[in-house]
Amino acid sequence: MGRHRRGAKREVTVADLIDELRRFDPRMEVRLAMQPRMPQEHTVGAVTEADGMVWIGDGGRLGYAPDEVGDRLGWT
Repeated sequence: MGRHRRGAKREVTVADLIDELRRFDPRMEVRLAMQPRMPQEHTVGAVTEADGMVWIGDGGRLGYAPDEVGDRLGWT
């Protein structure tokens, strides 16, 4: 998600995000991973709509994400 098959970035739609999240147990917590070189773990904050887009707010940094996160996101 977020890239097409040739590696170029593409916009992610609400439908794309919903489809991706359906693979997981709905009771699981959600975190944001940021900074590929040293992945940090952030909570999800408020979600809103503005300027024709849906915005997911950062709920705050918890610390560094486990090494496995960068591996599974293809950052390593």
